[in-house]
Amino acid sequence: MELIVIAKPTVFKEESNLVNQLFEAGLQIFHLRKENADEAAYRKTIEGISPEYHPQIALHHFHSLANDYDINRIHHTESFRKEINNGSLPENKICSTSIHSLTDLEQIGQYDYSFFSPVFNSFSKPGYQGVIPADFRLEKQHDNPKIIALGGIGLNQIDRIKAMNFDGLALLGSIWNDPSQAIITFKKAQAKCRAYAQNLTIQP
Repeated sequence: MELIVIAKPTVFKEESNLVNQLFEAGLQIFHLRKENADEAAYRKTIEGISPEYHPQIALHHFHSLANDYDINRIHHTESFRKEINNGSLPENKICSTSIHSLTDLEQIGQYDYSFFSPVFNSFSKPGYQGVIPADFRLEKQHDNPKIIALGGIGLNQIDRIKAMNFDGLALLGSIWNDPSQAIITFKKAQAKCRAYAQNLTIQP
């Protein structure tokens, strides 16, 4: 299963250092999303991350920065995607988006992958409730992009994500609500995802 980490919505002092440590621990994709940050804050965060990891960063805003920092991943929020009416995507970029209803699957075929949220009750947004039943199982066509579960996902939910047939999961609140445990939490989640990929017995 794919394992993605999404940035904490607000800027904080040790973020870039922790992101570097996550990459060193094996993180493959980091989504840089700061809902109320300006371009200068985005630049500062990116510049604090080692250049060797820049190609593994996905930008949610200020997409033009991709050309300045060797970033080859672009994310279109659901609102942005609808604003451009599913227009053409940047060439030579890995493009992702977000959906909140599975009926939108047929509208995002040009993307490489999409987040679907909220799967469970959010850790980072109080009152943001999960929208799928406990017995849910994702049914996709072969030409659909990968669907990544997002929302309220911690170590205890990974088994359920696998059973629901998602292609992967994204961690946000479970990583950043306690930054002192971020690397430990990530490594435990990584071990579970790798075990699933190798069809090994999952240890609690």
